[in-house]
Amino acid sequence: MSRTEERDPFAPIQTSPRFATTFAGLGAVCAVAAVVTGMAPVFGPVGMALGLIGHVKGSRYGMPAAVLAGVGMIIGMSIIMYLR
Repeated sequence: MSRTEERDPFAPIQTSPRFATTFAGLGAVCAVAAVVTGMAPVFGPVGMALGLIGHVKGSRYGMPAAVLAGVGMIIGMSIIMYLR
């Protein structure tokens, strides 16, 4: 690409799909851990970050894993509040 050509800022970035599904899988595991363990404020954001990293790297499971981690965090924190 030469200097005179402008790149579309909304075009997808070409990234290496290495470990993309692994990041999404770890995000889903963190979502389950957020519900099961009492550490939802820790595992929820970590799971969302891992899911989003997987999504950006090209995994089709990345965004669902991030959403699942967010929902898992909400459910886990609700359980924590209910049990106290």
